[in-house]
Amino acid sequence: MSRYYDANTRAFLARGQGGGEGALHRAVWGEGVLNRSSAFHFVHELILKEIGALAASRPRVLDLGCGVGASLLYLLGRCDAEGFGITLSGEQYELARKRGNAGWLRGDFCSDALPLAIDLAYGIESFVNARDARAFFENVAASLRPGGRLVLVDDFLAKDATDQTPIRDFAWGWHAASLLAPRDVDRVAAASALALVSDRNLTPHLALDRPRDRALALFLPLLRPFLSDRPRVRSLVGGNALRKCLKQGFIEYRFRVWEKRVQG
Repeated sequence: MSRYYDANTRAFLARGQGGGEGALHRAVWGEGVLNRSSAFHFVHELILKEIGALAASRPRVLDLGCGVGASLLYLLGRCDAEGFGITLSGEQYELARKRGNAGWLRGDFCSDALPLAIDLAYGIESFVNARDARAFFENVAASLRPGGRLVLVDDFLAKDATDQTPIRDFAWGWHAASLLAPRDVDRVAAASALALVSDRNLTPHLALDRPRDRALALFLPLLRPFLSDRPRVRSLVGGNALRKCLKQGFIEYRFRVWEKRVQG
């Protein structure tokens, strides 16, 4: 995964619609969104509401898969919090350090030590890349305070479609090792004393028929047999397959929140 993001991050920033914002995630045209910039910050605003509901006076916030740091810095600029971010990619780690001041870490959020006493951890389109879902939840839960929350904004299987080519192409193209149904994720989370407290489907607010996406769907099948070993083409194959999955209802893009229960 580190090689994948090292190879693709600058292309994502240069050619992706959210590159100007430093956003490596999707635009969500939810309620109140009037322009593209606001669409890329829609999920940030939802996370800010979760931070605002915490009892801690100056909460400790952890970005799981922080990319180039833009999401965490956006949040820190709008709330009084102490922030940390972790990425597997050396390229992203260096870009995050240049972008702003926070507790940046390079490592694997499934196995490497995370900052302790975290009040809110979140991952935007990063959990699906976790090499081991159980290890992810165990490691994150160990970093959370009792009553702390985990927010995941990500793709989840909506129905049994594991034999469908678009599902396989998405998992292959985007290294989606933890593409799971919500019930299966909740079962794994519960084993780490994390209980689901809210779940929202954001799929209806995605723009899935952009001209660029339609053109890519036409030409990519012609290029793939010759270029499929290249990281950028692999990413495009995954993105095109994800669009198909979202349109056909195989995958849903959800905002989900768990709370760490007090054990005893």
